Amino acid sequence: MIELKGISWDHPRGYEPLIAASNEFTKENSKVSIFWDVRSLKEFGDMPIENLIESYDLITIDHPYMGQADNKGLLVNLEEYISKDRLGVLQEQSLGDCFNSYEYNGHLYALPIDAAAQVAAYRKDIIWELGLNLPSTYKDLKTFYGKVPNGFSVAWALCPTDLWCSFLTLCAQNRGAGFIENRVFNKEVGSMVLDEIKYHLEFLHPESIHWNPIQVLDKMGNGEDLLYCPYLFGYSNYSREGYTKNVVHFTDSPFGEQKNISTLLGGVGLAVSSKSNYPDIATNFVEFVAGSEIQEGVFTLNGGQPGNLIAWQNENNNALCNNFFKDTLSTIEKAYVRPKHPGWNEFQDQGCFLLHEGILKNRPSHKIMNDLNELYKSIYCL
Repeated sequence: MIELKGISWDHPRGYEPLIAASNEFTKENSKVSIFWDVRSLKEFGDMPIENLIESYDLITIDHPYMGQADNKGLLVNLEEYISKDRLGVLQEQSLGDCFNSYEYNGHLYALPIDAAAQVAAYRKDIIWELGLNLPSTYKDLKTFYGKVPNGFSVAWALCPTDLWCSFLTLCAQNRGAGFIENRVFNKEVGSMVLDEIKYHLEFLHPESIHWNPIQVLDKMGNGEDLLYCPYLFGYSNYSREGYTKNVVHFTDSPFGEQKNISTLLGGVGLAVSSKSNYPDIATNFVEFVAGSEIQEGVFTLNGGQPGNLIAWQNENNNALCNNFFKDTLSTIEKAYVRPKHPGWNEFQDQGCFLLHEGILKNRPSHKIMNDLNELYKSIYCL
């Protein structure tokens, strides 16, 4: 028997579909078994790949790590093991920039097996009962706050990591992808966005500044007071009957000046460690999981949020998830992709706490931006 070891992230969306796909792979490859460990969602975003490549053949990964992986030779270049024609098919079947987000310096280091972007979450039953209209723009959102009756609240996932993601979303929505040029944030745009976030905090559930998306969605799905969140990473699990007490629906977030940019792209890629003893077999599994047959079938049926367009368009999958995929597809297709150069992952890990602390202490936004650019410069110049 050949044993492969993989690491996912500690949420049913992260590990259950991979376990199910592994079982299917073993049915076709009886001499191969795949075992999965998990790490926390924060570790998924923050843990250096160097800490994983010696222990795991298969690694779930966030696309901002591509520059680091390329620079240090941490991951297998999938183009060496998967045919050009097959990669062309997978690229054609991907959503928006999901496939391209795992490329760097002319090499492909992962395939998208999970697609996500920041979207809006809401309790359709409460919204309908109250006769409210969901906001489509920033202006609508500000008006919406005033229409929420006493006893109900709006939340926003604004723990350090997710504050960072919303900050990038709002910068891109208002300035386009060019709000970062030559490793420098546009200070005017960034200051304006921080001022906006400070404004919104006055109207949000007081725990918003500490919550991640899972905490917001757990509260929304199991409680009766939280009715809307304008920006958080979508989880199709919560749109499935029985996952929480109440079904949570998802739709596009309010948009800004740039109509061709929606929100920040997230999702998960599956990569192969450069230290794997079985790179060919591990790559076969990556290709297997990313293919439309597994993605629209066993992967989604076992709690997955696929990275394949065919799976998102599948009518059965949409029926299973109360049209989660149809209702957020345009967001994925127009999502903003973060930088991927070496050092970015370390910068965002530190930058998110810099922003969070600055907002908690109500520091002037222009001073927060000065510190952020100094941090960026110091890390990039290492």
